[in-house]
Amino acid sequence: MKILFLIYHVLVSHSGISKKILSQVEGLRENGADVSLCTLTLNADGSKSRTVDGASIMDFGFGLKAKLKKRVSYSDIVQFVRDNRYDAVYIRYDINADPFTVRFVKALQKAGVKVIVEIPTYPYDGEFKGQGFSMNLQLAIDKCFRKRFFSHCDSAVVYSNDKSVFGCRTINISNGVNFNSIPLASGKEYDGTLRMLSVANVHMWHGLDRLIEGMAANPDVNAVLHIVGDGIESVFAEYRTLIQKYGLEDRVKIMGPMFGQDLDNEFNWCNMAVGSLGRHRSGINDIKTLKNREYAARGLAFFYSENDSDFEDKPYIFKVPADESPVDMKALTEFRQSLLVTPEQIRESIQDLSWGNQMKKIADFCR
Repeated sequence: MKILFLIYHVLVSHSGISKKILSQVEGLRENGADVSLCTLTLNADGSKSRTVDGASIMDFGFGLKAKLKKRVSYSDIVQFVRDNRYDAVYIRYDINADPFTVRFVKALQKAGVKVIVEIPTYPYDGEFKGQGFSMNLQLAIDKCFRKRFFSHCDSAVVYSNDKSVFGCRTINISNGVNFNSIPLASGKEYDGTLRMLSVANVHMWHGLDRLIEGMAANPDVNAVLHIVGDGIESVFAEYRTLIQKYGLEDRVKIMGPMFGQDLDNEFNWCNMAVGSLGRHRSGINDIKTLKNREYAARGLAFFYSENDSDFEDKPYIFKVPADESPVDMKALTEFRQSLLVTPEQIRESIQDLSWGNQMKKIADFCR
């Protein structure tokens, strides 16, 4: 069984998304699939090309010409799939339905190849709020063509419980974990200080303003928050304004992006991790985020506001209401203080969420 795994961007070594994609490829291989990875590649001379396992199948050139060509030209992929007799193409959707991608998946389907398209977040329309003209233009084009696009796909992979999207049947999976690449945190005990860590590419739906507001409303609760990662600058600006407004400079630290041992040290420092607190802002109620699983793999208790069916009954989860209320810091602290489960037990509780187990659903469908 041969599968071409297609993404539309360059892999970046420190990117969580890139690491996830590589783990998905490995998960398919664990299930007996012969997988090739097709990506956009930035060459040493500044030109761009489309490559499969590092070998170029289409040179795009430089600048605007390259940017346009990679968005409209897919015949090289179709020809490569035919010549090498792939059974399926697995596409990571980039909210890019348009006449060219419709023609692309239609050609793959005509060639007798199964087309499986992963939608990383569904529904996604709400995530474009406040994203500017170009992003909203992209969404408008996508809205015009996405039903036609998915009419030529065999299945849509979603991290939700939806049985169909845009008229296409779904394969429901969870974000997985590569246990080999995620070390267990040292498991700092609650010592009278709630040490909270948020690791995210911050957007408005992470809702950390709710947590800052909660800390301000409960000054007698001994709590500290570290925010690690990059993201939308306007959201960070809002956080900085709130931190200054409430005089929380000593208790809320924006750390910036961190990797490797520095990031591990942050996980070893904390005793409570922070998931998303504002998914309702983008119209999402049910989602299975990668970050929740990474926290659990680290052996950390954490809190969030959406519905995540893999964690709703876990004893190390604290649920925050999916609204705009400040986080109840007293209740959160009491929960953490009473928690008895060990880091090892938390990690063990998600062994079924390995990428090998999740991608087995895709491999079985391709067979």
